[in-house]
Parts: sequence; structure tokens; C-alpha cells
Amino acid sequence: MAEDKIITLATRSYEHAEIIRSLLESEGIECFLENVNLIQGSISDGVKIRIREQDLEKAVKIMEEVERPELLKAEEKKRGRPSRHRILLPVDFSDYSSKAADMAMDWAARLDAEITVLHVFYNPVINTLPFAEAYVYDTSIDEMLIDLEEKAKEDMNGFMGHLKQRKKDKGLEKLHIRTKLLRGVAEDEIIHFSDEYEPTVIIMGTRGKDRKASDLIGSVTAEVMEGARVPVLAVPEDFEYKGIDNMKKVLYATNFEESDFVALDKLEKLVKPLDVSITFAHVCEKSSHKWDKVKMEGLKKYVEDKFPNTQIDFDLIQNEDFWVGMESYVRAKNIDIISLTTHRRNIFARLFNPSIGKKMLFHSTTPLLVFHARR
Repeated sequence: MAEDKIITLATRSYEHAEIIRSLLESEGIECFLENVNLIQGSISDGVKIRIREQDLEKAVKIMEEVERPELLKAEEKKRGRPSRHRILLPVDFSDYSSKAADMAMDWAARLDAEITVLHVFYNPVINTLPFAEAYVYDTSIDEMLIDLEEKAKEDMNGFMGHLKQRKKDKGLEKLHIRTKLLRGVAEDEIIHFSDEYEPTVIIMGTRGKDRKASDLIGSVTAEVMEGARVPVLAVPEDFEYKGIDNMKKVLYATNFEESDFVALDKLEKLVKPLDVSITFAHVCEKSSHKWDKVKMEGLKKYVEDKFPNTQIDFDLIQNEDFWVGMESYVRAKNIDIISLTTHRRNIFARLFNPSIGKKMLFHSTTPLLVFHARR
């Protein structure tokens, strides 16, 4: 009989992983944890929850129930939050992080927002062996952790020195910028910190689509888009940023869904201080053009009543291929930001059917602003 395949269900903090393991085992699902620091287990980040592949479907259902209360807690915290805008800026100290930081500072000045610069450095915790096999602890890991943290602090100081100079050059001395260092898995820690910080928007740099897969910060950005409850703006490495005053046109790719109306309200508030025009566009096939035209007229009436003082245009893009139609339109109309709503999908969907937001991330050199349907 073939040996059962062991897979990773999720990566969480040590405390969260232990809770999930207890719940899974209480339901008869055999489970173990990897990447646990045996000496300092209580502070381990990036702990992998491992199960047998045959238990995946049952485990996913339990996981979705476990994760749901976190959203309720976040909603409760909102009651005591100040109304000031906040921008979360995850960085890896690269050139494309600097470009995203430039845009974040200009946008923060328009929104009267504060910025938190977040860096997540890798945590080389132990890879534990499953079940009854012996565990081994490398005593050099503690020294490595200290070295990594010191390097992260040094890099953050250098990056902040650059930002302070940019603040001075831009005349933004009053702009408040905080810093935060976390140890763990980048996408997980960014999402978890975002739940606590509750920013107005997350602004991230991403590498171009021609880079090798192992070197893509874009994969982190894509995961943040999937998991964050707030809008995420991805700034491509190949995007030529000429200042916020030159960002004039925002396109919202609508699919005539109810979630669009929530996103449109957030989009209008977010980009209105930039003094931009907004275009609601829909890519349609020839066969559905007449029906889509009727839908667009209904959307137009709603939007014009809702936002009478905002310049808004509406357009149907007739093309059999969504990507070809969208990219051709963006180039022809000189669109500066593409915006759309993505939908939270379960683990199976994320594995086998990448979202439109993730595909757009690697198909465009235009900044992409993604909203989530259930935020």
C-alpha cells in the first residue's frame, strides 16, 4: 500500500497553530507541526500545520470555521479606532520598494495619513520531523536569529534614512512614518499585522513578470491580495512613477456584481483626494454586448446619483479575450491605475484557479488596486 502523502494545510504563529492542531485532532485528523523552535516554542513564527492529503477536504472546512472569528474580533476593534487614514507599506529594501514608498508618501500627504513601514525577515526555525522520529536542535540557530534581526534593523535604518531625505525633498516634513519589524513568513505576517493595524490601503512593490519565479516578491503581493481585508495597491517594478500629480486616470474593471458597489464607494473615497477621473469599464464578448449595455446604463445611473461631484466615465470593451481587451484599453486610454474586486476563495480554488487579481499582477506594468468582495 502506498504511503500517505503529507501536505501543509496552513502556516500560522505557534499559538494559532497549536489551537488548530487541537481542533483537528479532536475531529480525528492526525496532525503535526513543522518549523517549531523547541527551545523557544512560544515565540515561533511561520509554523507549518501538516496533515495527510486524504484529510484535506475535512480539514479545510474546520479551518474556515476557525478563521471566521478573527474577522469578528477585527470588527470589534474598529469601534475604538481613530478615524485618521493609515497606509501600510511592506518593504524588502529593494529598488521597487523605494518606488512604492515614493507613491505611498505622496498618497499619504493627500489623504492626511500616517505610514507604517513593515519589514518581515525570515525566521530559520527548526524543521521538525513528524510523529515519533527524533528531534534535533541546532544551537547555532539562536545566533543566526540574532544576526538576522540585527541585519533587519540595520537595513530598516538605512531605508528610513532614504525616506527622510525624500520627505525633505518633497516638502513633507509633517508626514508621520512609523516602522515595524516582524519575524516570520512575509505574506502571513503582513496580513496578520494588517488585521491589527487596519490601514486604509496596503501599498506594495512587486517585481516584473520577466523575473525568475524564485525571485518574485510578486508572489507575496498576490498572497496578501488574497488574504488582506483592506485594499491592496501593487506597484510594478517596471512602472515609471512620475509623481502623484501625473496620476490622472483610474479604471475600475466591473463585472456588474453586488460587490462592485461596495468597492466603488471605497474607491471613490480613496482616490478622490488625488483629483483623478474614474472609468468603469467592462470587457464583454460580442454575443453579450446588448445585455451588458443595459447593465452598464443601470450602473451609470446608480453611480451618478451616488457620486455627483466626481468625474466618472463608463465604457464597454468588446473583446473575446479579457486580458487582450483590458491591456489594449489601458494602453489606448493611458490608464494610470487599474482597480478591480477579487473574491475570497477556498484552498482548493487558490491551488487550481488563480484569481483575476493575481493574473493581472503578472500581466501588467500598471499599478493594480485590488478590493475584496467580503471586506
